[in-house]
Amino acid sequence: MIASTAFIVLDTLLNETYLKYYLLSDNFINRVNNKSTGTSYPAINDYNFNLLLIALPPLSEQQRIVEAIESALEKVDEYAESYNRLEQLDKEFPDKLKKSILQYAMQGKLVEQDPNDESVEVLLEKIRAEKQKLFEEGKIKKKDLDISIVSQGDDNSYYGNKDETTSYPIYEIPEAWRYIKFASLVNFRIGKTPPRSEATFWGTEIPWVSISDMPISGYVTNTRESISKLALKSKKIDISPKGTLLMSFKLSIGKVAILDIPATHNEAIISIFPYANKENIIRDYLMIFLPLISTLGDSKDAIKGKTLNSTSISELLIPISNHEEMKRIISKVDLLFQKVSQLFE
Repeated sequence: MIASTAFIVLDTLLNETYLKYYLLSDNFINRVNNKSTGTSYPAINDYNFNLLLIALPPLSEQQRIVEAIESALEKVDEYAESYNRLEQLDKEFPDKLKKSILQYAMQGKLVEQDPNDESVEVLLEKIRAEKQKLFEEGKIKKKDLDISIVSQGDDNSYYGNKDETTSYPIYEIPEAWRYIKFASLVNFRIGKTPPRSEATFWGTEIPWVSISDMPISGYVTNTRESISKLALKSKKIDISPKGTLLMSFKLSIGKVAILDIPATHNEAIISIFPYANKENIIRDYLMIFLPLISTLGDSKDAIKGKTLNSTSISELLIPISNHEEMKRIISKVDLLFQKVSQLFE
């Protein structure tokens, strides 16, 4: 047999697989490295290589050693797979736990109902009164006066005010709660993007929010881009005040944040203005639940690359109770989310 001088031809009767594992062992590699010379291309010469000793048991024992090694390697591969799965579960577990907390809360099981609380009907009446006032001031249209409540019929289907059914999966809620359509609970506004071709529409005057500016369930304190007052006037763009809840409904569905500055935003984001928003309770309630609710039911298509639109946003079903109970839910969810985060720091 002819071979390069970089190789040694072994003409000894031994198990080739045993030799392979032996030559790959840390013990053998360390001894080779200790005998190697050279800097740019370290190598061991024939003399030093021939001095290296190889533990050589009988051929039958070599085979048993090979079988033991390969059996162990299979277990290592299985362990590596299990470890990788566990690592993935560890990454996903905090989010899944938070989702479970939200689902539990949406079913009215997270805090106790207090019989001394006002009825949810009182909240609905306040919403009606505020809508009527806004209508009289010309701030909303007549069609927006309607409050669409969804309830379960005898056939277990859910019906709105006009007996239309809904295909959204609905959690069972306490008898005192109500499902209300998003557009009945809030007024929302879709943002705009001025033409990029108009340089005069872009500047440093008015913050303009894109999805990347929105921290997850946090506060928008600054934006990468701004638009000019000219764009504001020419394109009839509204500024949302500080404290406004934002939600993305394209690409990153259900990402929410609160404005810490007055700002405009692009057409992938809505500004949300809840009715009867005492102490920002409904705003904060929606901030907690919209990330989950916006990916339920028909809107789940968004996960497959589709987006929500004005109609599907309006149809989102929000489970509501009275102000005081929703306030307790917000506090409890915040507390539990903090504990989950602390567990996995």
